[in-house]
Amino acid sequence: MRPTRLIYVENDPSLRSIMAQSFTEHPDVDLILDAGSPTEALQRRVVENADVALIDLALGSEEMNGIDLGLTMRGWNENIGIVIHSQYRLDTVARSVPADALFGWSTLPKSGETTLREIVEVVRRTAEGHSRLTGTPSTSGSPLLQMTMRQRAVMGMTASGIKATEIARRLAVTQETVRQDLSKAYRILVPEANENDDMRIRAIFTYLELIRDDDDVDGI
Repeated sequence: MRPTRLIYVENDPSLRSIMAQSFTEHPDVDLILDAGSPTEALQRRVVENADVALIDLALGSEEMNGIDLGLTMRGWNENIGIVIHSQYRLDTVARSVPADALFGWSTLPKSGETTLREIVEVVRRTAEGHSRLTGTPSTSGSPLLQMTMRQRAVMGMTASGIKATEIARRLAVTQETVRQDLSKAYRILVPEANENDDMRIRAIFTYLELIRDDDDVDGI
């Protein structure tokens, strides 16, 4: 059995260094990328060749969170497993990812009691398409669940102040595709807009409020 090809994303440099070294030395893991931010992790060819990504939930206030990063990766590689790693409650994954897309998604608490063997086991099982989630899929009809993976990714980067040209470059799509995704996302986030509304601003505020609600529940 070949080693599992892993992408590791963690914004704590000390923890990332320790874990990356451990993964490098583990015979069942092939660490093909360790990154400190979504920007570093969004390397399309690497994502397309990965079996699984282990991603920190909170990746910094100026970046998309781990769930949106995972959704972006899944948009590039429909078979990649996603493991969301956090010391906080992890219910937000089941609430934020569409139920029909939750195969191959797992949550893993950051804990000093969790062994490397246990982490590798979750990573390998998730890479095979199994799921291990905290909480149950949401049926609340949140606007986030009505958006496609790429719309979530585009909206997350827009909310972070990234321009459409750069979003298109990162996602390897055209600027017109980015504009179309934003337009659809705006209509989902602001379904009852007035003529005088600035759709972009209202949609960004709504998106950030929805993300903040999830983060507040998880203690981030």
